[in-house]
Amino acid sequence: MVRKTVAIDDNLIRDLDIFARKEQRDFSSAMRYVLRIGLLAIENPELTVQEIKDIIEAMVDYEMGNVSELKLKDF
Repeated sequence: MVRKTVAIDDNLIRDLDIFARKEQRDFSSAMRYVLRIGLLAIENPELTVQEIKDIIEAMVDYEMGNVSELKLKDF
């Protein structure tokens, strides 16, 4: 992990700290999460933030082996 120094507005720090507490994350983890979602939103303007969060959650579930193959039944 690379460490860099950045200047961030006090109001943004406060908002991010509130977000971190609501999400039960530490400040650094919350910042990485918000930046990831923000970058993905910029790269995929057709998706909503909720859709992006759902995709990230599905990717984690897949990586952790928490999903199984969907078996389609004949109707």
